[in-house]
Amino acid sequence: MPYVTPGNRAPIDGHTFILPEDFFAEKNLSSFTSPDTCSFNPSDNDPRVVPAVTTGAIFRLCSHPGPGALLLVQFVRPNVWRIRFDPTKKTAIEYTDFNSRTVIIDTLAALRKHLDEKEGVIWETVLGDAGQFFSLQSITYPSEGARQAKKGGKTVIELRVYKKSFRIEAIREIEEYAFNIPSGIEAVRARKIVWSTPAGFLAFKTVGTAQNIVLTTNKPGPARYLGFGEQGGQRLLKRPTLMNYFNFDNMTYSSVYGIGPKDEREPLYHSEPYWLELGGIPGYRSQVSTFVDNYSQILVDFLSNNSGQIKAATRFGELQYFVFAGDGAGEIITSLTNIIGKSRLKPRYALGHHQGCYGYDTREKVLKVGQEYVDRDIPLDAIHIDVDIQDNYRSFTIDVNGQFPRPDTMFSELREKGIVCATNITPVVNNSPSTTYKTFRDGLTKGYFIPDVRYNEFGNGPTPYHEVEYICYENGVKWLIDPVNEVGQFPGASYDFPSNYNSGKAYRGGVGYGGALGAPGYYLDLNVKAIREFWGRQYQYLFKQGLEFIWQDMTTPAIAKEYGDQKGLPFRLMITDDTWEAEASGKQVKKPAIEIWALYSYNLHKATYEGLNKLPIRDNKRNFIIGRGSFAGQHRYAGLWTGDNASTWDHFQISVCQVLAIGLSGNELVGADVGGFMPAYGHHHLRWADPELLVRWYCAYSLLPWFRNHYHGKRGMKLFQEPWAYTDYFRQNIRSFEEHERYSWLAVEPVCRYYVKLRYSLMQLLYDAMFEHQFNGLPIARALVITDTMDTTLLGENDWCLDNEYMVRKDLLVCPVMRPLKDAGGGREVYLPQGTSWYSFNLGIEPGDRLPGRRLGKKFRGGDRFFLDAHISADTAWMPKICPMFVREGGIIPQISPRQSTTLKNGPNPITIHFYPSARIDNSYSMYLDDGVSRSSAPRATIITEHPDADIDPVANSEYREVHFHQQIIGHRRTVTMTMPHDGYGTQKVKKDIGEVFTFVLWHEPGTSPDPWTNVTDARCGEVMYLHEVGATTVKVPVDIVEVEKGKLIIAVTYK
Repeated sequence: MPYVTPGNRAPIDGHTFILPEDFFAEKNLSSFTSPDTCSFNPSDNDPRVVPAVTTGAIFRLCSHPGPGALLLVQFVRPNVWRIRFDPTKKTAIEYTDFNSRTVIIDTLAALRKHLDEKEGVIWETVLGDAGQFFSLQSITYPSEGARQAKKGGKTVIELRVYKKSFRIEAIREIEEYAFNIPSGIEAVRARKIVWSTPAGFLAFKTVGTAQNIVLTTNKPGPARYLGFGEQGGQRLLKRPTLMNYFNFDNMTYSSVYGIGPKDEREPLYHSEPYWLELGGIPGYRSQVSTFVDNYSQILVDFLSNNSGQIKAATRFGELQYFVFAGDGAGEIITSLTNIIGKSRLKPRYALGHHQGCYGYDTREKVLKVGQEYVDRDIPLDAIHIDVDIQDNYRSFTIDVNGQFPRPDTMFSELREKGIVCATNITPVVNNSPSTTYKTFRDGLTKGYFIPDVRYNEFGNGPTPYHEVEYICYENGVKWLIDPVNEVGQFPGASYDFPSNYNSGKAYRGGVGYGGALGAPGYYLDLNVKAIREFWGRQYQYLFKQGLEFIWQDMTTPAIAKEYGDQKGLPFRLMITDDTWEAEASGKQVKKPAIEIWALYSYNLHKATYEGLNKLPIRDNKRNFIIGRGSFAGQHRYAGLWTGDNASTWDHFQISVCQVLAIGLSGNELVGADVGGFMPAYGHHHLRWADPELLVRWYCAYSLLPWFRNHYHGKRGMKLFQEPWAYTDYFRQNIRSFEEHERYSWLAVEPVCRYYVKLRYSLMQLLYDAMFEHQFNGLPIARALVITDTMDTTLLGENDWCLDNEYMVRKDLLVCPVMRPLKDAGGGREVYLPQGTSWYSFNLGIEPGDRLPGRRLGKKFRGGDRFFLDAHISADTAWMPKICPMFVREGGIIPQISPRQSTTLKNGPNPITIHFYPSARIDNSYSMYLDDGVSRSSAPRATIITEHPDADIDPVANSEYREVHFHQQIIGHRRTVTMTMPHDGYGTQKVKKDIGEVFTFVLWHEPGTSPDPWTNVTDARCGEVMYLHEVGATTVKVPVDIVEVEKGKLIIAVTYK
C-alpha cells in the first residue's frame, strides 16, 4: 500500500511538487540571493548582436554576497513590458529574441512587426541615464517620418530601473474618471506611478539543478485584484491567499488540501497565471495586469505573508513576467489577446445546450437520450459520449462488435434530429495486445512514444529503480507510491517496472476511469511536430463514421497514480521541449517533465486542432474541441471546461466566478459541468443532483458560453441528471416523496426547458459576442468591471455582486440565484451598476409578431440595490422571474425563435431586433450573419503572417455580413440607424437563413407618448405599427435595404 509522509514538509528535492506554504516560508526564502544594485554595460546592449534588446535593455545585477546575473527588460508593445530573468545566463547573447509557445509568433521582432502593422502603431524605445536610475521609455509617433525626425513623440510608459536599492517603477500619464466631472470641465491628466516593485524585488536560488525565481511587486493601498484563471475561492475579487499553478487531475478540487472548491490554494486542471489590478490610483483611469509565462510550477503569494506585496515564483527555467497597462479592462484584454492570441472561431452549435454522461455505454442509450430531448421539447445541440464508446478503452476506436454497432447510422439518426456528437479522446494509447489497433502498432513501429529515460540530475545516473517514489496528493494527504509494488486496479495494470525503468523502451503508464475501469498504455511525444501530425491523422476513422467534434479529456496527461507523479508523467521522465528556438535550429532538446509540465497538454489540443483541419472529410469546417485544461494559449485551439466538479452548492457558487475570471484573460468559451459531475461529497446515497441545485445551475448558465449538463452515471454513481428524468423518476416513485419535495421535482423539467429555450431565443446575441471576440478578444460573458469600469463601488461596497452577476456582451445583465432556499429564502439581492438606468428584461422565449414582449416596467436607477423574490415555480407566468435579468437603457438585443437545435434547418428563422429607450445613452450593436460552420466565414487577416500559431486561420475569408445598428437620442427625437459595413455572405444566403425582413421593435419608456407618425427614410419598409398593449413600435425592414459601405436606413421617433 502507498504510505503517508511524515509531518516535516521542508522542500529538499529540486524536481518535485512544492506547496506554496513551504516555498514562501521565511526559512526557505531567507536562503535566496537578492540583487541590490544594477548597472548597464553598452556591450550587452548592441541590438545587432543581441536582438532581444531592440526595444529593451539588459542590466547587470550585483548581490552582496553572491554572484551577479543578467536581467532583460523589454517593451513588447508601447503599453506592455516583459521582465525576463534566468540566473544561469551569464552572457547577454544567451537572451535570445525567441518567445515561448504561449505567444503567437516566434520572435519578439516578428511579433512587433506583425502587431505594429495590425494596430497601425509607430513607436520606439529610448534608454537614458538619469543619475539615480536608468530610464527606458516607449514613445509613439503620428508617422514614420515623425519618428525619424523625433518630432511629435508621446511617451506611453517610462520604466525607471534604479541603480541602488534595485527596483523598478512604471510611470504613465493617466486621466481622471469623467464619471462625476461637471460638463464643460476637462478631466485632469497626470503622470503617475502605475506599477512598482520594492527594493531587492528579484530573488533566486538553485535547488539541485533547478532555478527557483521570485519576483515581488508592490500593491497600491486601495487596489483590488481579480482573474487568476480557473482557481477556485470564495470571491472574484481575491483576498489574501497562496496560489499554486500546476495543472493536474484534481477531481472535485480537493486533492492537495482536502477542503474543496472554495480553497484558492488548490492547483486545478488549467493554469492561467494572469491577474488584473483595479483601483490602484483612486479617481484615475488606470488598470494594470500581470501574466507569468512559464510551463513549470508557478506559485503566488498574494498578499498572504505581506499585505503590501505580491510574490510570483517559477520553479524551473526562465521567468517571463508580462505587465500590461491601460485605461480599462477591455483595452487590456485586447492587448493581451493580441500577444497570446484569440480563440479560433467556433461553430454556432458550440453555444448550444449539450448533454454528456459517463455511462451512455450503449447505442440504444445514446439514441434514447436524443429522442427524449426531442419529445420533451428541450433544445439540444450535442451529445457527448465518453470512453464507453471505445473498443476496450482504445483511443480513436469504436466498439462496433459490442455496444456500438453501426455507429455511422447512429450518428446520422441523431443528425436528423439536429444533434451532433463528440467523444472523449484521452492521450493514452492502450498497449494491451490487439491485432487491429493501428494507432498503437504504427506509433510503436515509428518510435513515436515517449521513451522511458529518466533525468540524470547530478551526472551519476538517475535514481535507482528501487528508490523511486511517486508522489500524489489525495484528500489533503500526500502519498508516496512505490511503483515496483504498486499497480492500478484495471486489467493489464501489472508490469515489470524494474526492466522498463530508464530502459529507453516506451514509457509505460496507464489511466484509470474509476474502480477497475481503465487501461495500460503508452504516450505519444506530442511535443514533436511530426508526432502531432501523426496524432491528428488518427481522427479520420471517427469523423468518417459521423463524429462532429472532440472532447479532449485527461489532458495533463492524467495518469493513474501508480505510474507517475501527481497523477501525471513522472517528474523526471525526459520529454521533448518544443521551443521556437529548437524548431528554428532543428535540434531536439529534452527536459524533465516537471520543467515543462503544461506544455504537453497545450500541444495535445494543438495537435487535435491542426489534425482536424487537415482531414479531407472536414474541408472548410470549423473545429470545436472542448478541453479539460492546459496553460494560457490553449484557448486558441479549444474551449475550456473546468474539470470534474461535484453536485454541491460550493461547486456551483464558484463556477460563475471561474467563467468570469478566465474570461479576463481572453478565453471566450468556458464553463463547468452543469449540475455537477460527481455526486455530492459524503452523499453517495443521493444518486442525483438536488433538484433545486440543478434548476439554479441551469438558470445561471442559461447565458454563459459553455452549457453542458454532464454527470457520472456509472454503477454506484448517479441514476440521471437530464431535466426530463426528474419528472419520470418522481412519477415512478411518487409515494416516496414528502409533500414539500413535490414542487422542486416537478419544476425541474419545465423551468429548465424555459431557460434553455430562452438561451436559444438569444442565440444571435451569444453568437455576435463570440464573433466579436475575433476583433477585440473579449469574452462572451463579462465581469461587470469590463462593461462598467466607471462604477468604483464595484471595488468597494458593492464588490459582492461581481461574484454572481454578469453581462452578456454589454447590454444584458444576468443575476442568478446562487444560494439554496434554506439560506436565501428563494431570492437574492441585486445591484445595478451606476452610470445608466436599467429595465427588467421583458422578452419571452418567442419573439412574437403581434406582441413582441411584455410592457416595460419601472425604470431602475443605476446604483440601486434591492431584494427580488425569485423562488422556483412551475408556473409559466413566474418563470422569467426565477433568474432576474435586466437590460441597460438604450440596449440593443437581437432575438430569434428557439428551435430544437442550431443545426436543424426548418426554413428561415427571422431576427427581431429590440431597441430599448434611453434619455441620454447612444448605443451601437454589430450583428454578424454567416453559415455558422465554415472556416472561410471567419474574418480574414488584415495582416498576413506565415507563423502558424498566430491567431489567423489561413482559410478565413470574411464570408460574413456585418449589420450595424446605432441608436441615438437628442432631445425628444430618437433615431435608429442601420448600415452594412461588410458583406462577404450575400443577400440570398441571408434570406435563406433569416427570411426577407428584420423586425425592429422600439420599446417606449413608460409614461411617454410617441408621435404616431414614425418617420422611415425608405418606402420599402413595411407597415409601422404602434402596439399600445405593450408600449412598442414595430417596423418591418427588408434585409437588403442597405448595401455594403453605402446607404443607411434611418427610423426616427418623436416623443410628445
